[in-house]
Amino acid sequence: MKDAMHLTAANLPYFLMDRTLLGADELASGRVSVLDASRRNRNFKVMRQGAPGLFVKQMRDMQTDAMLTLKREAACYEIARDTPEVARIMPRLIRYDENRHTIVLELLPDAESLLAYHGRHKGFPVEIGRMLGEGIGLYHAKAGALVENEKLKPLLLRQTPVILTLGRGGHDILSRFGRIGPTVSAVLQQHKDFEGLLDALGAEWRFDSLIHGDMKWDNVLVFPGENGLDFRIADWEMADFGDAAWDVGAVLQSFLSTWIMSMPIASGLAPEAYIGMAAQPLEAMRPVLKAFWEAYAKTRGFNDEQGRRELARCMRFGAARLTWSAIEQRLYVSQLDPAATALLQVSLNILKDPPRAVRDFVDV
Repeated sequence: MKDAMHLTAANLPYFLMDRTLLGADELASGRVSVLDASRRNRNFKVMRQGAPGLFVKQMRDMQTDAMLTLKREAACYEIARDTPEVARIMPRLIRYDENRHTIVLELLPDAESLLAYHGRHKGFPVEIGRMLGEGIGLYHAKAGALVENEKLKPLLLRQTPVILTLGRGGHDILSRFGRIGPTVSAVLQQHKDFEGLLDALGAEWRFDSLIHGDMKWDNVLVFPGENGLDFRIADWEMADFGDAAWDVGAVLQSFLSTWIMSMPIASGLAPEAYIGMAAQPLEAMRPVLKAFWEAYAKTRGFNDEQGRRELARCMRFGAARLTWSAIEQRLYVSQLDPAATALLQVSLNILKDPPRAVRDFVDV
């Protein structure tokens, strides 16, 4: 097989047999099935009768930058093996093949993304908030030391998110980010208070943990565990040495954006009318958000004063993530739609008054 070989559902079993990850007898007896789950990358689920399944991921883009992101993800999985609090939230690495730019992970039985779970149940039990808060809190408490690992350290970029660097060259990068980038850049430059609040948050950026960098519902997998639901966080391609509050803010943002996007914003109604018509009402999310934060703060060891200060800070990062989500979800359009405008407005409101946002959204 050549180094540039692209995996398919047809040739994947032979790829795995070559690496002794699959037996020829399994394939010959029909005890193996392969499901193509490709999206941005080539993804495959390998189901095996009588043996644990495998999840195989290969980069679709074989450019140098893309290959480095996969190498970074593999390094995160590899070093997690020796730190239980970190391994607790990651899928288990089976094999990393650097020549084929491929990762083989354990296949989590009956797993689905939080996005899919929410779509089926139209909400979350409080258990999910508590589970995420405890797991991510324990991870952040232990992950800071991992950035010195000799395999991982050279792969970490130590970058502050672009949306927090507008006054330090961020506009130049943002203006080249899809078709919508120049539009959002112009809006933020017209609203200097908005730009200033984002820059002030960027000036507070800490380098205190290994962070996931792209925490969202689609990257959190939930599945039945021994004592209820369990979870793992996948897709560590954007992992970096950075601010733990960025990951927490991303969790908060996922709930807030779901609430905002469930409103009939384009209906022509006044904001106070369509807020009350949200298909995913904030009232149903507050207990989950509260459980998430209380579990996170407890596992991080925050006292009451630290907890209040850190939650307000995480809420501000959630606001910055709202602004970024308005951008990354609209790369191929050049104009802001009403929903994107609403995301930006809520982001600005939170940045202006974080304590009120904490009361309104998390009920703490």
